[in-house]
Amino acid sequence: MPEAADDKMLCYCRNVRYGVVRKVIAEGDLRSPEQVTAACSAGSGCRSCRPEIEELIAEHRRRHRGLLRWLRRLFPSAGARG
Repeated sequence: MPEAADDKMLCYCRNVRYGVVRKVIAEGDLRSPEQVTAACSAGSGCRSCRPEIEELIAEHRRRHRGLLRWLRRLFPSAGARG
């Protein structure tokens, strides 16, 4: 699925755009649609946007995992405790 622009509407019931949802997911490291709803009210109306919210959470998790792998390669001894 192609990435939607930040200014595109995601939740029509609550007038919340993709960019707002991406921001609250990233800033709060949110992991569930319920957390997103609590943070910005997206998904609290008819819930038809819930699959998109779940996909944005999964997208964030994939990016976060990739960043962690990259950091571990860059700083292999940073996680070691002695």
